[in-house]
Amino acid sequence: MKKTGVVLLGITVLFAGAGCQSSPNRTGEGALLGGLLGAGAGTIIGNQSHDRDRGRGQGAIIGGVVGALGGALAGSQIQKQPQQQAQATNPNQMAMQQIVDMSKQGVNEDVIVDRLRMSNSRFSLTPSDVDYLRSQGVTQKVISAMQGY
Repeated sequence: MKKTGVVLLGITVLFAGAGCQSSPNRTGEGALLGGLLGAGAGTIIGNQSHDRDRGRGQGAIIGGVVGALGGALAGSQIQKQPQQQAQATNPNQMAMQQIVDMSKQGVNEDVIVDRLRMSNSRFSLTPSDVDYLRSQGVTQKVISAMQGY
């Protein structure tokens, strides 16, 4: 019985963490981390009871559930950072607006592509980003270079 509970808890926490990729906050990550820490703490605390086997299993289940709920609550208050993380790892990263401005100024697409390559700039463009770039006169060759193709 206790092994089934632990397995169900693990599966629940796993799905909670995996299902939140597009979430603007860190609820899933908080639930996963809180659940793991809570289950570990519950196992340790449950080990101190008179019936160690039963106490460990119950402690892990209770600790995991409480930890997952607390972690989800805490994670929901932390907002994920958008595209700015790429600039933190690459200080030479060009901004999308720079590319739009260069295109509007009539800079040759080969020059823009060379600047992208020299600065090692990469973008995770959404379909709406691509539509915006096209509407601003950015060529497909430049868009492909922005995506690293």
